[in-house]
Amino acid sequence: MNPVTQTSTYLNSLTFAGYSNNVEKTYLNFFFTYEPKAKVLFIPREMGETGETTVRIDEQDMSQYAHDKPQGNDARRLEFGDGYYKEIYAARIGSQLNISYEMRVAKRFEIGTAMKRFNASVPNRQELDRQHFAVTFVNVASYINMDGRTVDMTAGDGQAPAYATHPLAFSDVTWTNIVPANPQLSVTSLEAAQKLAVTDILDNYGLPVEMTFTHLIVNKQDPTTVRTAREILRSTTLITQANPGVINTFSQVYELVELPLAATDANGRQDSTKFKWWSIHALSGMNRSQMYECIWENAHMTPGFQDPYNDDYIWGSRGRYAFGRVSARGQIYSLAV
Repeated sequence: MNPVTQTSTYLNSLTFAGYSNNVEKTYLNFFFTYEPKAKVLFIPREMGETGETTVRIDEQDMSQYAHDKPQGNDARRLEFGDGYYKEIYAARIGSQLNISYEMRVAKRFEIGTAMKRFNASVPNRQELDRQHFAVTFVNVASYINMDGRTVDMTAGDGQAPAYATHPLAFSDVTWTNIVPANPQLSVTSLEAAQKLAVTDILDNYGLPVEMTFTHLIVNKQDPTTVRTAREILRSTTLITQANPGVINTFSQVYELVELPLAATDANGRQDSTKFKWWSIHALSGMNRSQMYECIWENAHMTPGFQDPYNDDYIWGSRGRYAFGRVSARGQIYSLAV
């Protein structure tokens, strides 16, 4: 039997031109399969690389109902007002891949391993920031990220996203988006969240408005919560009933999103105090959750080059984005333990 000749996948097998071609191809191919789990929670805004680095997003409200019009009288104008607003500031991130001369001449590092880590570095950080903004730090007004930068978590009303007494711009009424007693996920607790989705979804005049809650969010680190969510949403009969003839009214009401990075600290290390957190979000229609992801630079490569002083082959990856929450309306949380 003749031996099979195998092409080496080690970093010392290519010239700089070969390296660059390989790096660029694997970088582009990475995005064909990459799926950011939390992207669905945000309204995307493409700002363009030359766009202003600060963007302001305003909340606008109008009164919902017409009024009596006696004969000969003018119709009453609808009330209109700017509610809260949020200013969002761009932040740039980057990573660098250096392949030294010594790495190239000795079989120390496989190109596949190097490329995977480099390709994923910017998208992974962006997804970590998404999940931190959408879930992880919703109970605080700000947090310090892994690079020491303060990240503003407040909604336009100046409060933490998950808050018991959110104010309204044109009313003394307050509202909450925290499930009472922060229960673990169950049929009963999900019903309690659904009640808030009716009683505490208000416009800035204090009047109820309808939002369609479409997604149930759980943290992947807690198998019990994940299993409970799957049972509630996917069983053909109600899981609290032994009678198989009782229809499961939760079936197909929510889309389940299992987040792998939300139950972590600012550095991406697991945080067991948040394993059982869950939430529901209104992500469809005109009147939907107002979390924004503003993107100035999608993840991209910078041109590679060979450093003439130390002989390293160098490539860079960059991204520029930021998140903002005009209102926490449409986001209901249970910070269960």
